[in-house]
Amino acid sequence: MAPPPRPSSLDNFFARYQTPILGTTFAGQVAHHQYIRHTTPAFETLSNSIKVPAIPRTLRAGLGWAAVFIGLLTKITLAKKTIRDYSDPVVALASQRKEWRRPVQEGL
Repeated sequence: MAPPPRPSSLDNFFARYQTPILGTTFAGQVAHHQYIRHTTPAFETLSNSIKVPAIPRTLRAGLGWAAVFIGLLTKITLAKKTIRDYSDPVVALASQRKEWRRPVQEGL
């Protein structure tokens, strides 16, 4: 079996700086939410209410930020897995094996 691939510099970056990356992203999300709340008009005009019902800006932004967080968490998890597999190939081989059915052992 071939050895696991060497982690890239991007993998090392995401694994090493996961807390600042997630913290900065969360701070950006909070700042964006504050911006949306301050720029949303207090009253919607009647012409806007005749249009097809739209998703509110805060909900659209929240769904976008959720996608960003899921992407970041996935990248960080895969980066840590790549580093773990490269540093300890025995664990990598053990995690790739799946036992679907345990063999029946008959005792004496």
